[in-house]
Amino acid sequence: MYEKDFLRMTTSRHIAASALALFLLVGCSDEEPGAEIGAPVEDHFTEEVRYGALTAEFLYPRAWESEGVAVQAHFMDARGVAVAPALDALEMWRPVRGLRSGSCEQIDVSRVPISGEAASLHLLDVGAIAVEAPVTDASLPPRRLPDLLNAFYGVVYGSEYSWESDAELLDYFPGAIYRFVAPGGPLAGAFDVTLQAPDPMVLVGLNGQELRDQAGASVDWERPVELVWDVAANPSQTDVYIDISAGYGPDRLRVQCRTGDDGAFSVPQASLSPLWQEAGTLEMVVRRVRHQPVQLEGLDETDFFFTTADRFELSQR
Repeated sequence: MYEKDFLRMTTSRHIAASALALFLLVGCSDEEPGAEIGAPVEDHFTEEVRYGALTAEFLYPRAWESEGVAVQAHFMDARGVAVAPALDALEMWRPVRGLRSGSCEQIDVSRVPISGEAASLHLLDVGAIAVEAPVTDASLPPRRLPDLLNAFYGVVYGSEYSWESDAELLDYFPGAIYRFVAPGGPLAGAFDVTLQAPDPMVLVGLNGQELRDQAGASVDWERPVELVWDVAANPSQTDVYIDISAGYGPDRLRVQCRTGDDGAFSVPQASLSPLWQEAGTLEMVVRRVRHQPVQLEGLDETDFFFTTADRFELSQR
């Protein structure tokens, strides 16, 4: 019991510290905001943006013990802060907005412009999120963050050490229906959404190497990375996103690629080169993504994602 309580507190503090780092980035910038990075909403840096996202994810047990389906959700009222870096600071996966299928884009959060005006981020309470799964149901309660800054406050939803049930995480069943229900709160409405779990993402080859039972692979940094994975039963219903990162923390240098779920993709050497200059070992996460937009009262846009992921390390040969 003591160990679980300690881990719960550590997780909350870690999220709060990450979000604090976001606000330390606030300052004037000469760059134009654009409409390219972040959740699929128009980010107006000096205006209010209300956005919500929920992600359920199953990680393939490659070199790590599988913990089932993890759920994370945030519903925010962002003023003077772009949604994209806010989600990065909260360590929530997001697709790059407007990324075309078959392309890659570099994400350098340290260069993302944030308004020099007064900035605030209010993480909204929608009540406990009930999750109905094929075997075990669970409740994901809101966790209130410590009061560190007047400009950053509210609640976060994350399934690590937070389930009010016998199981901390949900069992994963490909093709099964998972239901997410919340009563809503004063500033964000109720929802009742069902998502179908996509097939597991399993990488089987990299540059001709067998990868199914390997924790990582050594590659020639001067060459592209050729990936092969098991194709889904219904590939037209999902997209595949490939995230490669160097270093740690929400401000690490990253590249994201998007492709159809057709079983193969080549990450260009030009996209990887800046990452290799930062670190000798890179983390790569390949996600099969099912996306459902949701209309939620009080928010401009809301996106629900069910993803299955495979994670491994790339090292220079």
